[in-house]
Amino acid sequence: MEDHKMTMARQHVTDSEVAIQTLYDKVVAVTEDARKCYIEGSTSKWDDRQFAQMMFLDGCFVLRFICCSLDKETRIKSHNIAFVRRDLFLLENQLPFLVLEALMLPDRNTWLENVNRFVENTRARSPRHQEGGWLDGIMKSFFNHRDRKDRPKETKQQQQPVHLLGILHGQLIDQSAHDPLSISEWYSYRSAIELKAAGIHFKPSKTSRCMDVSFEPAMSFGTLRLPPIMVDDSTKSMFLNLVAYECCPDAPDDFGVTSYLCFMDVLIDHAEDVKELRSNGILLNFLGSDKEVANLFNEIARDLVPNPRAYAEVIGEIERHYNNKVKIWIAEWLHTHFSTPWTFLAFLGAIFALALTCFQTYLEAYGDKKLN
Repeated sequence: MEDHKMTMARQHVTDSEVAIQTLYDKVVAVTEDARKCYIEGSTSKWDDRQFAQMMFLDGCFVLRFICCSLDKETRIKSHNIAFVRRDLFLLENQLPFLVLEALMLPDRNTWLENVNRFVENTRARSPRHQEGGWLDGIMKSFFNHRDRKDRPKETKQQQQPVHLLGILHGQLIDQSAHDPLSISEWYSYRSAIELKAAGIHFKPSKTSRCMDVSFEPAMSFGTLRLPPIMVDDSTKSMFLNLVAYECCPDAPDDFGVTSYLCFMDVLIDHAEDVKELRSNGILLNFLGSDKEVANLFNEIARDLVPNPRAYAEVIGEIERHYNNKVKIWIAEWLHTHFSTPWTFLAFLGAIFALALTCFQTYLEAYGDKKLN
């Protein structure tokens, strides 16, 4: 791997058309700040020169890999790209973003766009929900320096990218989505199938952000909107590392990904729940059977504790719907008689038979009188 790093680092320097000494000096200038990103004492075995060289080599490798993964004509095999991409988002492999920024020459904005696209491609989404602009909005909150003077001082630090995993977390979580005054009791656990039987339908949200969850009540039904997500072999690793990142002292304290996984764990108990969400465009299963997807969410969410403010309003609305006995009775009646074409036809047959019986009774009672 070190040989590959050296080769790709040389290629990054060549492509940047910037002198290697200039790039190296940029990294040396941020070496002291980069050390502070690690646990105290964990980098003491390297002196400043060795640490700067390591940061330079790793930073060049990461940026070069980002370019290769975005280049459709790259010679790197797709499975190798998948493995390296997965490793780049492991918490223990994170490289301080300020090191990457130091190497973003000559055009920093172009590099930020490449990072934008790379992070966006990392989280696979349903192809029918490739909404435009949501990641750009999040990345602007990270990278747009022109309007920072107008932003509140208390949120300025939170908007700085720490590393690639932190950017991915910011892509998934809208920190302003939490209502500080609302606290959810999380109530009793009800799966997707149970909610469907109670008259709650599922539809995909407009974005793939974990906090883009809403409930739309109606007369006797309700619609729960959930962010669409593609589940594949990299999903478990991605979520576990995001959960680990949220446990770090300097990470955002919203526990957004953790709360999302707990919420999905509530909805998913069995393969039938996965099938219901999959049939409504919320889950796109590239992992295997629906049972495997159910096991994945159940295993990841085991022992996790959600933010009590996450989804508080949505959970409360679902509970109010569920406690409305009239709505539940209507929903269960419709689910029993109209859930499939066969039950619907059987219901029509029963109505038709009842109508014929009434008509026959009427003829027997009044038909003879009219004839007489």
